[in-house]
Amino acid sequence: MVTRELGARNELPAYVAIPAGAGDYARGGFLGAKYNPFAAGEVNVAGYAVRDLNLPMGVDWARMEGRYSLLSLVDSRIRTWDTTDAFDTLDAYYKSSLELIRSPRAKKAFNIAEEPAKLRDSYGRTTIGQGALLARRLVEAGVRLVTVARAGNAWDHHGNIFPTLANDFLPELDRAFSALLTDLDQRGLLDTTLVLVTGEFGRTPEINVNAGRDHWPNTFSLALAGAGVPGGLVHGSSDDDGMFVKDSPVEVPDFIATLYHKLGIDPHKEYISNIGRPVKIVDGTPLKFLG
Repeated sequence: MVTRELGARNELPAYVAIPAGAGDYARGGFLGAKYNPFAAGEVNVAGYAVRDLNLPMGVDWARMEGRYSLLSLVDSRIRTWDTTDAFDTLDAYYKSSLELIRSPRAKKAFNIAEEPAKLRDSYGRTTIGQGALLARRLVEAGVRLVTVARAGNAWDHHGNIFPTLANDFLPELDRAFSALLTDLDQRGLLDTTLVLVTGEFGRTPEINVNAGRDHWPNTFSLALAGAGVPGGLVHGSSDDDGMFVKDSPVEVPDFIATLYHKLGIDPHKEYISNIGRPVKIVDGTPLKFLG
């Protein structure tokens, strides 16, 4: 939605997922595949580089331009038979790919090796840590929205949750999150960058037979920083068992409307889907206490 409403600032993608988009809900849906996230890949590897960001060996720009001209010629003929807009999507991919390959800005933004070893260590040499550092570089270069996660459903702890969180997941997240906020603040970017840490729901108050916790949508929390959000604020609370909201509930649509409002997107806008159904961006009202 951010890509559709605001577009890219430059030749870099508007929306990047590190290491990749987490399932169908991270993709463009009826808006079209050209609004899918750009997958940056696993950053915490030696010699990290975005796949295919350079020309193939033995191919120069003259040859590449010739190939692109031939592609355009073929497309112009086949496009007359296309009734699904598939070629528009493919052309958007080809165009953005060529712009990325050509772009010194893109190569620099993704070159995390430029960062001092001490700073990289402060983020943590982990998937989340190095992903958060790359996210900062991308935001600095003009990317509008970056998601950082472990691959797949890594946080879906239906078993062995306590040692897994205490020894691995939480130290990794805490280190990366705090380093990112410090880094953004020192670079003067925190006031214009919204940092959000969340899952899509909570976990059951009860422990299951596998020493894990299952899905629980009735109450959960998240953390926000930057972009005018008041620091040090704790809003709302759950009951003693973490089962239900006790006071000051925030509904998800209102929260999402707040994010769109901060991004300068009208949360009340409506689209027509590919089957002719009206779909609101979100049916909520921005929360004033978040600034």
